[in-house]
Amino acid sequence: MTKKEKILIIAEEEFAKHGFDAVSMNDLVKKLDMNKATIYYHYKDKKNLYYTIIKNAMEKSNENIKAIFKDDKKNKELLSDYVNALVLTIKENPNIVPLSLRELANFAADIDETLIPLIDIEIEYLQKVLNKFDLKDEYKNMNTYAFYSFIIGTINSFYAIQMSTLPLGNDKNLKQNSEKTLDFISEFISNIILNAIVKNKE
Repeated sequence: MTKKEKILIIAEEEFAKHGFDAVSMNDLVKKLDMNKATIYYHYKDKKNLYYTIIKNAMEKSNENIKAIFKDDKKNKELLSDYVNALVLTIKENPNIVPLSLRELANFAADIDETLIPLIDIEIEYLQKVLNKFDLKDEYKNMNTYAFYSFIIGTINSFYAIQMSTLPLGNDKNLKQNSEKTLDFISEFISNIILNAIVKNKE
Protein backbone atom coordinates (compact mmCIF):
# COMPACT_ATOMS: atom_id res chain seq x y z
CA MET A 1 0.00 0.00 0.00
CA THR A 2 1.38 3.40 -0.98
CA LYS A 3 1.39 6.39 1.38
CA LYS A 4 -1.18 8.07 -0.85
CA GLU A 5 -3.52 5.07 -0.58
CA LYS A 6 -3.02 4.83 3.19
CA ILE A 7 -3.91 8.50 3.60
CA LEU A 8 -7.16 7.96 1.69
CA ILE A 9 -8.14 4.88 3.68
CA ILE A 10 -7.50 6.38 7.13
CA ALA A 11 -9.00 9.75 6.21
CA GLU A 12 -12.12 8.07 4.84
CA GLU A 13 -12.58 6.15 8.10
CA GLU A 14 -12.16 9.32 10.15
CA PHE A 15 -14.51 11.41 8.01
CA ALA A 16 -17.11 8.62 8.11
CA LYS A 17 -16.89 8.42 11.93
CA HIS A 18 -16.70 12.10 12.79
CA GLY A 19 -17.66 14.19 9.77
CA PHE A 20 -15.67 16.69 7.74
CA ASP A 21 -15.63 19.55 10.25
CA ALA A 22 -14.60 17.41 13.21
CA VAL A 23 -11.49 15.95 11.55
CA SER A 24 -8.40 18.14 11.36
CA MET A 25 -5.20 17.56 9.44
CA ASN A 26 -3.44 17.30 12.81
CA ASP A 27 -5.81 14.45 13.74
CA LEU A 28 -4.86 12.66 10.53
CA VAL A 29 -1.15 13.20 11.17
CA LYS A 30 -1.52 11.36 14.50
CA LYS A 31 -3.61 8.56 13.02
CA LEU A 32 -1.32 8.07 10.04
CA ASP A 33 1.95 8.51 11.91
CA MET A 34 3.14 10.72 9.06
CA ASN A 35 4.29 14.29 8.98
CA LYS A 36 1.91 16.89 7.65
CA ALA A 37 4.14 17.65 4.67
CA THR A 38 3.63 14.11 3.37
CA ILE A 39 -0.15 14.50 3.41
CA TYR A 40 0.04 17.90 1.73
CA TYR A 41 2.36 16.47 -0.91
CA HIS A 42 -0.46 14.18 -2.07
CA TYR A 43 -3.49 16.34 -1.23
CA LYS A 44 -3.30 20.13 -1.24
CA ASP A 45 -5.68 20.54 1.71
CA LYS A 46 -8.37 18.81 3.77
CA LYS A 47 -11.09 19.79 1.32
CA ASN A 48 -9.18 18.20 -1.59
CA LEU A 49 -8.64 15.02 0.42
CA TYR A 50 -12.31 14.79 1.33
CA TYR A 51 -13.40 15.57 -2.22
CA THR A 52 -11.14 12.78 -3.55
CA ILE A 53 -12.73 10.27 -1.16
CA ILE A 54 -16.28 11.21 -2.19
CA LYS A 55 -15.37 11.31 -5.88
CA ASN A 56 -13.72 7.87 -5.75
CA ALA A 57 -16.80 6.35 -4.10
CA MET A 58 -19.14 7.89 -6.66
CA GLU A 59 -16.98 6.79 -9.58
CA LYS A 60 -17.00 3.23 -8.25
CA SER A 61 -20.79 3.37 -7.99
CA ASN A 62 -20.94 4.59 -11.60
CA GLU A 63 -18.76 1.67 -12.69
CA ASN A 64 -20.98 -0.85 -10.91
CA ILE A 65 -24.10 0.58 -12.56
CA LYS A 66 -22.62 0.75 -16.05
CA ALA A 67 -21.49 -2.87 -15.78
CA ILE A 68 -25.06 -4.17 -15.61
CA PHE A 69 -25.80 -2.88 -19.11
CA LYS A 70 -23.05 -4.93 -20.79
CA ASP A 71 -25.41 -7.87 -21.43
CA ASP A 72 -29.00 -8.06 -22.61
CA LYS A 73 -31.32 -8.67 -19.69
CA LYS A 74 -35.01 -8.93 -19.00
CA ASN A 75 -36.62 -5.81 -17.57
CA LYS A 76 -37.15 -7.26 -14.11
CA GLU A 77 -33.56 -8.50 -13.95
CA LEU A 78 -32.21 -5.13 -15.07
CA LEU A 79 -34.10 -3.29 -12.34
CA SER A 80 -32.89 -5.76 -9.72
CA ASP A 81 -29.33 -5.43 -10.99
CA TYR A 82 -29.49 -1.63 -10.84
CA VAL A 83 -30.45 -1.74 -7.17
CA ASN A 84 -27.86 -4.46 -6.59
CA ALA A 85 -25.19 -2.25 -8.16
CA LEU A 86 -25.93 0.47 -5.61
CA VAL A 87 -25.82 -2.11 -2.85
CA LEU A 88 -22.56 -3.56 -4.20
CA THR A 89 -20.93 -0.17 -3.79
CA ILE A 90 -21.77 -0.29 -0.07
CA LYS A 91 -20.59 -3.89 0.23
CA GLU A 92 -17.26 -2.83 -1.27
CA ASN A 93 -17.06 0.26 0.93
CA PRO A 94 -19.47 0.53 3.90
CA ASN A 95 -18.04 3.95 4.78
CA ILE A 96 -20.01 5.41 1.88
CA VAL A 97 -23.20 5.24 3.97
CA PRO A 98 -22.13 7.51 6.86
CA LEU A 99 -20.33 9.79 4.40
CA SER A 100 -23.48 10.09 2.27
CA LEU A 101 -25.81 10.59 5.22
CA ARG A 102 -23.56 13.27 6.70
CA GLU A 103 -23.48 15.13 3.39
CA LEU A 104 -27.25 14.93 3.02
CA ALA A 105 -27.78 16.16 6.57
CA ASN A 106 -25.37 19.01 5.88
CA PHE A 107 -27.04 19.87 2.55
CA ALA A 108 -23.86 18.97 0.66
CA ALA A 109 -21.94 21.82 2.28
CA ASP A 110 -18.56 20.11 1.87
CA ILE A 111 -18.77 19.11 -1.79
CA ASP A 112 -19.29 21.17 -4.91
CA GLU A 113 -21.06 21.04 -8.26
CA THR A 114 -18.17 19.29 -10.00
CA LEU A 115 -19.60 16.03 -8.63
CA ILE A 116 -23.00 16.59 -10.26
CA PRO A 117 -22.03 14.77 -13.50
CA LEU A 118 -21.34 11.63 -11.46
CA ILE A 119 -24.79 11.81 -9.89
CA ASP A 120 -26.34 12.52 -13.28
CA ILE A 121 -24.84 9.29 -14.64
CA GLU A 122 -26.73 7.29 -12.02
CA ILE A 123 -29.94 9.18 -12.82
CA GLU A 124 -29.42 8.61 -16.55
CA TYR A 125 -29.02 4.86 -16.11
CA LEU A 126 -32.00 4.67 -13.79
CA GLN A 127 -34.06 6.34 -16.51
CA LYS A 128 -32.79 3.75 -18.99
CA VAL A 129 -34.06 1.03 -16.66
CA LEU A 130 -37.45 2.70 -16.26
CA ASN A 131 -37.79 3.22 -20.02
CA LYS A 132 -37.88 -0.55 -20.48
CA PHE A 133 -41.03 -0.91 -18.40
CA ASP A 134 -44.68 -0.23 -19.11
CA LEU A 135 -45.23 2.10 -16.18
CA LYS A 136 -48.56 2.85 -14.58
CA ASP A 137 -50.02 6.09 -15.94
CA GLU A 138 -49.37 8.11 -12.79
CA TYR A 139 -45.64 7.27 -12.92
CA LYS A 140 -44.92 7.74 -16.63
CA ASN A 141 -43.69 11.31 -16.13
CA MET A 142 -42.34 11.02 -12.62
CA ASN A 143 -39.32 12.94 -11.39
CA THR A 144 -36.39 10.56 -11.80
CA TYR A 145 -34.29 12.49 -9.27
CA ALA A 146 -37.02 11.98 -6.67
CA PHE A 147 -37.22 8.29 -7.53
CA TYR A 148 -33.43 7.93 -7.31
CA SER A 149 -33.49 9.70 -3.94
CA PHE A 150 -36.15 7.26 -2.74
CA ILE A 151 -33.95 4.28 -3.65
CA ILE A 152 -30.71 5.69 -2.23
CA GLY A 153 -32.40 7.07 0.87
CA THR A 154 -34.12 3.78 1.66
CA ILE A 155 -30.92 1.77 1.25
CA ASN A 156 -28.81 4.13 3.34
CA SER A 157 -31.28 4.70 6.17
CA PHE A 158 -32.21 1.02 6.52
CA TYR A 159 -28.55 0.02 6.49
CA ALA A 160 -27.71 2.65 9.11
CA ILE A 161 -30.53 1.42 11.36
CA GLN A 162 -29.44 -2.21 11.12
CA MET A 163 -25.76 -1.41 11.70
CA SER A 164 -26.55 0.75 14.73
CA THR A 165 -25.83 -0.68 18.17
CA LEU A 166 -29.15 0.74 19.35
CA PRO A 167 -32.05 -1.75 19.65
CA LEU A 168 -33.62 -0.66 16.36
CA GLY A 169 -35.21 -3.02 13.85
CA ASN A 170 -37.08 -6.22 14.59
CA ASP A 171 -35.08 -8.80 12.62
CA LYS A 172 -32.25 -10.28 14.67
CA ASN A 173 -30.80 -12.00 11.60
CA LEU A 174 -30.13 -8.60 10.01
CA LYS A 175 -28.89 -6.71 13.06
CA GLN A 176 -25.26 -5.69 12.49
CA ASN A 177 -24.95 -8.17 9.62
CA SER A 178 -23.92 -6.03 6.68
CA GLU A 179 -24.20 -8.68 3.97
CA LYS A 180 -27.65 -9.96 4.99
CA THR A 181 -28.99 -6.44 5.53
CA LEU A 182 -27.90 -5.28 2.09
CA ASP A 183 -29.22 -8.39 0.36
CA PHE A 184 -32.55 -8.00 2.13
CA ILE A 185 -33.00 -4.31 1.31
CA SER A 186 -31.98 -4.84 -2.31
CA GLU A 187 -34.66 -7.48 -2.88
CA PHE A 188 -37.20 -5.50 -0.85
CA ILE A 189 -36.76 -2.32 -2.86
CA SER A 190 -36.82 -4.13 -6.21
CA ASN A 191 -40.10 -5.84 -5.34
CA ILE A 192 -41.65 -2.65 -3.96
CA ILE A 193 -40.80 -0.79 -7.17
CA LEU A 194 -42.20 -3.50 -9.41
CA ASN A 195 -45.44 -3.72 -7.46
CA ALA A 196 -45.89 0.03 -7.13
CA ILE A 197 -45.13 1.54 -10.53
CA VAL A 198 -45.04 -1.19 -13.18
CA LYS A 199 -48.08 -2.45 -15.09
CA ASN A 200 -46.55 -5.55 -16.57
CA LYS A 201 -43.97 -7.06 -14.23
CA GLU A 202 -42.44 -9.45 -16.76
